Amino acid sequence: MNSAADQVLPRSTPDYFARGLALWPRLWHPHPGRVRRDPRRVATLVSRRTILPRQAILDLLGAPIEAE
Repeated sequence: MNSAADQVLPRSTPDYFARGLALWPRLWHPHPGRVRRDPRRVATLVSRRTILPRQAILDLLGAPIEAE
């Protein structure tokens, strides 16, 4: 018998656009589905409205750290 702790649940991709809307309520995009799961695209939208550096925006969105 498998317990719930033994089962590994797949991790869903976070909705970065929803997180961006929570932080920047006036954030808008005509097609949010195109940017919803891509933190880089959301960071691009936000960077047009703030003076924060791109990496700071990605950190606020909770995006995974990428090796550059």
